[in-house]
Order: sequence, then C-alpha cells, then structure tokens
Amino acid sequence: MPKFDKLKDGQVTHLPKTAECSESWHQWSQREIDALELALAARRPLLVRGEPGTGKTQLARAAAQHLAWRFESTTIHSRYEAQDLQYRFDAVKRLADAQSLQTTAGTLGEHEADYWEPGPLWRVFDWNSACGHGSGRADADQPVPAGQVLLIDEIDKAESDLPNALLEVLGQRSFRIPALGRVIGGDLQGQPLPLVIFTTNEERELPAAFLRRCVVLTLGVAADHYLDWLMQRGRAHFGQVKGVRSQALVAAEVLAEAARQLCEDRRAALDAGLPPPGVAEYLDLLYALHELAPGDTPGQLTWLARLNTYVYRKHGHVEGHPELTQRPAVIAETSPDAAADPSVKSARKRAR
Repeated sequence: MPKFDKLKDGQVTHLPKTAECSESWHQWSQREIDALELALAARRPLLVRGEPGTGKTQLARAAAQHLAWRFESTTIHSRYEAQDLQYRFDAVKRLADAQSLQTTAGTLGEHEADYWEPGPLWRVFDWNSACGHGSGRADADQPVPAGQVLLIDEIDKAESDLPNALLEVLGQRSFRIPALGRVIGGDLQGQPLPLVIFTTNEERELPAAFLRRCVVLTLGVAADHYLDWLMQRGRAHFGQVKGVRSQALVAAEVLAEAARQLCEDRRAALDAGLPPPGVAEYLDLLYALHELAPGDTPGQLTWLARLNTYVYRKHGHVEGHPELTQRPAVIAETSPDAAADPSVKSARKRAR
C-alpha cells in the first residue's frame, strides 16, 4: 500500500525544531515522492545524490514526519567504520570496572550489557534488544516505534570499505555480534522494515555493488531552470505559503535579486572550474537578511548588496576572474594626525 500518495508535487512541509535539528521547511517534488515509494516497496535503501544544499538531509526528516516514524541520523566521517553503525564495545570502561570490583569481591555479570552501545543499525533493526544495552536502556520505557527512518549522511566521506561492508547487512537487514552470540534484526516480529536513506555529495565515487543495492535519486535542476528553482526554495523557507506562513519573511523582490546574483556568481565559478555556490548559500544569505532587517524590504536589499560577496565568493583571489574575487579592503584614514605621521608617509612611499 502506498505510503506517500497523499503528498503533492510542490507541497511544503514544516519541520519543527528538535534537540538535534533546527526548524526548516521542505518542498516536495514528485521525483522525491516516487523514489521514497519505490524504496519502501522494494525494501531497499534510498541513496540521494546531489550538491550540498539540495535538500538531501531534509528529505529524510520530512519522510519520517510524514510517516509519523521515529527519525535517527548519523553523519559519516573519514575515520568511520562499518561496525560503528552496528555497535561499540567499551573495553576500557569494562576493564576499569573489573579492577574496581576485584577489591570488593563483586561481579561484572549484572553490568555486562552496559558495555555494549547500540549503533543506529541496531536500534532500527531490533529496537527491543537495543533498549537492553548501553544508553538504549534510557528508552526501555518507550513503546516500540511504529516505524523508523535512518539517515546515514555523507556516505561518500568514508573509505570504500564502509559501503562494501554494509552490502550483506543491508541485503539481510541483520548482522551478528559474535561476542554476544546473537543476531540483530532479521525477524522483526511484526515491526515494519526501517527506511534507510544515504546521502552523498559526490566527493568520492561509491562502489558499484553498493549502488546496485540502492534505489538512487539524484537531486538538482538544469542550468536554464536554476533561477526559478532557487526562488521556489526561497519562497518555501521565507515566502508566503498557504497553510504554512501567512506573511512573507523576505519579499519576493529580495528573493529574486539574491537568486539573480547567485546565478551570476555560479556561472562564473563553473566557467573557472571552481565549486559553485548553490541553494545552501542562497538560504544562508536570506536568513541573514531576515535577521538584520525583518520586514524591511529596502533594508534587506541594502544588506544584500553589502553581504552577498561573502556568501557567494569563497575562493579568494581568482587569477583572470575578477568577477569572482572579493573586493579588497580599503583602509580609511581615521584622523589627520595619522595621515601626517612621517612614518606613515614613509611606509606609503616604500609601498609605491
């Protein structure tokens, strides 16, 4: 049975602030809706590709909210290993406790589960057993979630060993902990299969075998539609949206001018072979304009002219591309005495 059929192309969903995530808004596209339906129906993870700021991470939050499922996320870094997604064993704490109990003739038996820390895959594959180990015990009184969405963010940051090591885990939807002699997952005893969503910024090529295990969604837009696409994202976050926001936080005139400037700098960066600014920079700038001049369209336009270079042009001095180079600082003479100072005059003469 379809899970996302009530969503419509262009619909905006409000994502409230949580302890882990800031408040945001997600504008659905039909491609996102279809890819999520396929991933759930095929029981495959969804890999979301695209440049930073295209809404990859936000899509996972929006999916969890729509399904009313528990949301969990983890961000991959270069030292991350596959086992970190499954469990961690705190051998140092166990050794310290064992040495302490030797002096009191105690035993570690009743505390053994404390040294096993469930990873995100353990929690989404077997919620009940995760609640019996490590920090999971804090959730022991919570009901079993109706379902779970797990976001594994920036999988391309890891070495290829990590996605390769996940192939069997994702295929079987289970893994074994040899030291405990138990299998986590597999038979979920009526629990719905979790929805696992990976994201990649394309910084590193992913193994072909890993891609074959995933449903793949590529987010982005053609260059000739990029300005309109930017403004749609701007309106979703800061414009007037029926049922979400009765009054615009940033006027349409400001949204359009900020988008136009970004498109110019984006084309110049691509021509120079440099990473271009995108929707992430656009939304950052709009948020700053709203904070600096709330409800003041002329004031926001003034701030936009002053600030856009610091958001859109991040490559320092680009030889042969003055349009990408931030304006150099001009030091003002703050007092007549400073201008008349012989040492200042001498330094200026040498500089010339």
